[in-house]
Amino acid sequence: MRARTLAVAAAVLALVTTACGSSNPLGGGEVSGDLKSIAVGSADFTESKIIAEIYAQALQANGFDIRRQFGIGSRETYVPAVKDHSIDLIPEYTGNLLQYFDKNTKATDPQSVELALYRALPGDLSILTPSPASDQDTVAVTRATAQKWNLKTIGDLAAHSAEVKFGGPSEFQTRAEGLPGLKAKYGLDIAPANFVSISDGGGPATVRALVDGTVTAADIFSTSQAIPQNDLVVLEDPKNNFLAANVVPLVASQKMSDQLKTVLDAVSAKLSTQALIEMNTATSGNSGVDPDEAARKWVQDNGFDKPITG
Repeated sequence: MRARTLAVAAAVLALVTTACGSSNPLGGGEVSGDLKSIAVGSADFTESKIIAEIYAQALQANGFDIRRQFGIGSRETYVPAVKDHSIDLIPEYTGNLLQYFDKNTKATDPQSVELALYRALPGDLSILTPSPASDQDTVAVTRATAQKWNLKTIGDLAAHSAEVKFGGPSEFQTRAEGLPGLKAKYGLDIAPANFVSISDGGGPATVRALVDGTVTAADIFSTSQAIPQNDLVVLEDPKNNFLAANVVPLVASQKMSDQLKTVLDAVSAKLSTQALIEMNTATSGNSGVDPDEAARKWVQDNGFDKPITG
């Protein structure tokens, strides 16, 4: 009896210790043996919710039983949530996820980033085929500036370095792919006095500074609705200064199946950066639709509201 009591106490202690030590505030979940039962999560920003909803709707159309857990928060929260089965699937971005597991990575182009990510992932996490859709840093200028200086690539801007005022978050001054990278790869040399720190992540303040001429060029994410809304020009980055950030499904390895891969690979192949811009635009402003509505339209327009055959 005493031995049995001690064993029970040890088991309870182990459970309590595990719960207290968990890095996932969602508390963890039980692994379901049903590969058709999938808990889909998202980070706490609109684009992630849109993509997660696309995954959920496409999987539902193919007979999967879907539970949604959206708006989880940062990568530091949702990666542990996938690992401990609170969720099974979440949209990710290749380069950002790679940096989470390997802060010292030197990979920047899409193929190298994907290969490095496969190597860096722990065994209980898997990725599927990355999408061409990408949400990464860019150097953007106004249409007038692009026409005035005949700009197509970041390298074209280098000849005008002395005249360029550059806007971006403060860390862009020191980040490897920030001003140091632009100087090393393209010869774009921005003097400290010509850098304007704007800490809104390429948001409205950055766009306003670019449009009103406070800055000549700015760091803006490639799927920002501000690009079409303000007729901005994104300069090409042929030397891959900016880390590739292709949309990719992150899946709990125990939930991988051929059908899951078939459905999500088909979705990823159709998803484009332009589509993300359009869906982000559709959800913006007071008259914007909800992320699930924007996702539903894309799913229907691309035929993913019906089972995939063949």
